[in-house]
Amino acid sequence: MSKFEELLVNKGLYDSIDVSIEDLDELEKMLSKNGYYDYNIDCFCIKCNEKRIFKEVIKQTYEESGFGIRIDNSKGRGKTPKKEELFQEYLNKRYCLFFQCTRDNEHSILFDLLVTNDKMIKIGQYPSFADISIGDIMKYKSVLGEKFVEYKKSLRLFSHEIGIGSFVYLRRIIENLVLEKYSKVKDMLEISSEDFERSEFKEKIEILKDYLPNMLVENKNLYSIVSKGIHELSEEECLSMYPYLKIGIELILDDIIAKKERAKKEKLFTQFVANKTGELRKNI
Repeated sequence: MSKFEELLVNKGLYDSIDVSIEDLDELEKMLSKNGYYDYNIDCFCIKCNEKRIFKEVIKQTYEESGFGIRIDNSKGRGKTPKKEELFQEYLNKRYCLFFQCTRDNEHSILFDLLVTNDKMIKIGQYPSFADISIGDIMKYKSVLGEKFVEYKKSLRLFSHEIGIGSFVYLRRIIENLVLEKYSKVKDMLEISSEDFERSEFKEKIEILKDYLPNMLVENKNLYSIVSKGIHELSEEECLSMYPYLKIGIELILDDIIAKKERAKKEKLFTQFVANKTGELRKNI
C-alpha cells in the first residue's frame, strides 16, 4: 500500500504525508484529470459490508488562496525542468476525489485533500474513517465481546479528532483483557486477591505473563503510555500516537484469535486420530 492510499484509508482527518517531486508519478495517477490513469484503492464498503476495490471516477480541483501557502519558484528561475513544472502544478490546491465501489457503483466514498508545498493533508471524508474501519475490526468482536462497542467508540472519537477520549476506551480494553484473564486463572496463581489488587498494572501483567498474549507481556508499557496520554498529553499528541496504539491493540487481539484457532484445529485433529484409531482397530 502506497503512502497515498495509506492516508486515504488508514488515517484520520487532518493527518498528512510528505510529498516531493519524487512522488510526481503517484500524484499524477491520483490527481491528474488525464483519463489515461486509473487510480484504485482497497477499502471497506459499508453498503456491501465487505472489503472492495474502489475506482476513482471524479476528481475536482480547486485553486486555493486562503491558506497562507506560497510556492517557492526562486530555485528554478529561467528554464525550469519539465518535471519540476509538472510537480508545481499540483501544489497549493484542494482536491475532491470521488470513488465508486467496483461491485456496485451506487456505493461511493469521497475524500477532500489539501496539497501544500510539501504535504498532502486529508481535510474531509465521507463515510467517516470510523465507518470504513469497521470492516477491519469485525474479526475482533468475538474476542472483545461487550468491549467491542468500546473499540468502535475509540475509533469514532479518533475520527472526530478527539485524542484523549479515544485513549480512555483503549485503556478500558487493555484493562478488561488483563482482569478477565485474572478472573479465569486466579485459583492457579500463588498470590492473594488482595496483593493482586494492590499491584501496579504493569505488575499485574507480569504476574499473568504465562496466560496473556506475548505481545502484551513484552510491551507491558503500553498501558502506561495510554494512561499518560489521558492524564498528561495534549489532544494533538494523543492523535499522533493513536494509529500506532491501534496496531498494538490489534496485534494483541490477533494473538488471542490465533491461539483460539490453533486450539480448535488441535481438538479436531486429536478427535479425528482417536476416532480413526478406534475404527481401524475394529477392522483388524
